[in-house]
Amino acid sequence: MGERAAHSAVLALALALAPLGALAQAPELPASTLAAFERVGDAVRDRAATADDADAAFVRGLQATMDPSARAAGFARAFELDPRRMLFLASLADACMTRTLPVVAECAALDPVSRWAARDAENAAPWVLLAARSRARGDLPGMRANLAHAGARARFDSYRERGGPSAWRVIEKSPAATLAEAPFAATALGASRSDIASAEAARICQRGGAGIDDAAALACRALARTMATRGDTWAARRAGLELARGWIGDRTEHLAIAAEAERVAAGEIACRAARVALVERLAGDAAVRARARGVEVAALDAAATEPEPAVCARRIERARAAALL
Repeated sequence: MGERAAHSAVLALALALAPLGALAQAPELPASTLAAFERVGDAVRDRAATADDADAAFVRGLQATMDPSARAAGFARAFELDPRRMLFLASLADACMTRTLPVVAECAALDPVSRWAARDAENAAPWVLLAARSRARGDLPGMRANLAHAGARARFDSYRERGGPSAWRVIEKSPAATLAEAPFAATALGASRSDIASAEAARICQRGGAGIDDAAALACRALARTMATRGDTWAARRAGLELARGWIGDRTEHLAIAAEAERVAAGEIACRAARVALVERLAGDAAVRARARGVEVAALDAAATEPEPAVCARRIERARAAALL
């Protein structure tokens, strides 16, 4: 296995199988499975490098893990080709939160964070990014104003889960599309985009943090509730519960949050364990491999419209029905 190809396989598997907390280490997989992930990795890289459609440009952005300018350029091109899909605008906004000198041209020209907030009116996530940007400039009044908007929004969507279906559309047009490993690689590649807004909310809304007055504290509490109950990623729900825990003094509320945190942790661990089990099944016979592939393709279909916890629940349900768990 060549160095570049090996990196493709290792990246895909690390993202698909990475343990959460005390979850056991990823299983050792046979050479045939690793070779299949290698083939998918090479195929998606070649397809993304030569095609000029929105999904291919988005994947180019995902693959540019060490180059902030190239990452933003890929997401910007995806947004240019299909400005209707919020995934591309949200991804570009995330990429543009990385400070670079000079400022990435696409970030300066498009101001995707402000554009995302304007276009996605009821979503708290872009307002958190605006608050973080104000805080970084030392504009604490601006930070508090943006937090007030974030706290009043009805949902918290990063659109991170939509990345898997986008990567899958690229892989489907490649020679590796028929491999059982292909949809698992799409899920892993799509998940390689971080949930920036969740991390920024956790940083800004610390009790006693810079610029957090009484009004901002109320906004942070409201934001924490929205993240914990309406966040579209496990990361958002965990961050929301941690924020809520930091702002409570009432024992009854503390116990309720602790119980919800246990449910979220259990759900996330079950989700990761199911993904590990499904990838292990790729070492089985042709019928088992086909069933595992079918479960993951269905999960990618669900990810086009549903948040990560719901996609996880559907994956587990289908895997059990297919006698894979």
